[in-house]
Amino acid sequence: MNKPCAAAPRTSLNLARRGCAALVALAGAVLMSLPAAAAEPRWLDAEVRAADDGLVALRHELHQVPELGNQEVRTQARIIEILKAAGIEVATGFKDAPTAVVGVLNPQKGDAIALRADIDALPIKENTGLPYASKARGTHWGRQGVDVSHMCGHDAHMAMLLTAAQIMARHRDEIPRRVVFVFQPAEEGDSIENPFLVKNPRPSGARALVLDGLTKKYGIEHYFGIHVMARLKAGEMLVAEGPALNSADAFEIRIKGEQAHGAMPWTGVDATLAAAQTVVSLQQIVSRNINLAEGMGVITVGKLSAGETGNVMAGSASMVGTIRANHPDIRARLLARIPEVAQNTARAHGASAEVKLIEIYPVTVNDAALARRTVSALKDFGVNASISSWNPGASEDFSFFAREAPSVFMFLGVDAPGAVNAPNNHSDQFRIDDSALAAGVRAHIAAAMLPEQPGQDGKNQ
Repeated sequence: MNKPCAAAPRTSLNLARRGCAALVALAGAVLMSLPAAAAEPRWLDAEVRAADDGLVALRHELHQVPELGNQEVRTQARIIEILKAAGIEVATGFKDAPTAVVGVLNPQKGDAIALRADIDALPIKENTGLPYASKARGTHWGRQGVDVSHMCGHDAHMAMLLTAAQIMARHRDEIPRRVVFVFQPAEEGDSIENPFLVKNPRPSGARALVLDGLTKKYGIEHYFGIHVMARLKAGEMLVAEGPALNSADAFEIRIKGEQAHGAMPWTGVDATLAAAQTVVSLQQIVSRNINLAEGMGVITVGKLSAGETGNVMAGSASMVGTIRANHPDIRARLLARIPEVAQNTARAHGASAEVKLIEIYPVTVNDAALARRTVSALKDFGVNASISSWNPGASEDFSFFAREAPSVFMFLGVDAPGAVNAPNNHSDQFRIDDSALAAGVRAHIAAAMLPEQPGQDGKNQ
């Protein structure tokens, strides 16, 4: 910018100087109008290091006392205890999410964001052999004595967010906005009501909080969440610029035929044959009805039941399965086609089919602009973060929050050094390398201190 001034004729030197000064002033004004770059606070390193032992101990504590969706009573009490001790306002009593906890830091400030951790566990027997392995049991859909464990990593999610909340509470004056800590139950689903047996399943998990007005009540502008993931190096953070996780839905198909002697199939209607052909026909929906240039879809029949013995033609059959997609339009098409295909395939065999669809989670979509800003901030806060197109194929009810406001859902690697083909989340041998947890704490604080962007991310895209 100085070169034109140096080259200006002597007779117009003053004019040139005034012109350059104006340009400098204009450039300064433009720079001042841009959001400041995220800067790691001077206290961050010391606070995260000092918290490490307590962070790991808290995860191990929570790991040993897992509870199933909407039954997280002891977990809720522990979360409340920690938040209140840190001087953070606490709210409970949310409709259809009775074990949820919401903490609010800096309630007097605006530009609110929410940081979310899920708190429920899975009905899985843990087989890790760890000294702090779960031995808990619970009741799932009325079945008592079910093994319960944190084989998805929600114990880590809670420990990271609670530790970040404690640190931020000690430096609340430097946190530029209202921060809402959302400890959400039942991400893995309601463990009390079986949705296949209830005509109108009640809202649960993130959907229940959204329907209860969480976003409006706290003025939440953005949601952020972290999920620990196997098959990624401990401490590595990946963030997608669009679809991050698939939708999840379920189906149950009951086929009614007419039982007959196996030697005289013409005297009845073979429900087994109709069911078998239905399985094949369902697989053709993706290959023939879905625009794969938009994304992907999967229909899987996980359980198929028919018949009583070898020489009797089955009069009834049933199947249950899962539906996944990474694009909302593909999800809608799959949900529309499955009943049509199942009912008409059964009819072609002289049988009838009753189809029940259970819509579970939408596609989890990150706001692209906010994702880029978040990755930049994470790097500034010492997190090994990058933009990634990796979609692990799973699903999450964080998707309901992401439909409420521009949001970012991050994946945090937890594989120990040298791990090869580590057991995935939901495996009975899923393990977390505790060295990864500090990155999650840093990420929550980075999101809370993200410079405010003029306008709203994603709303004009």
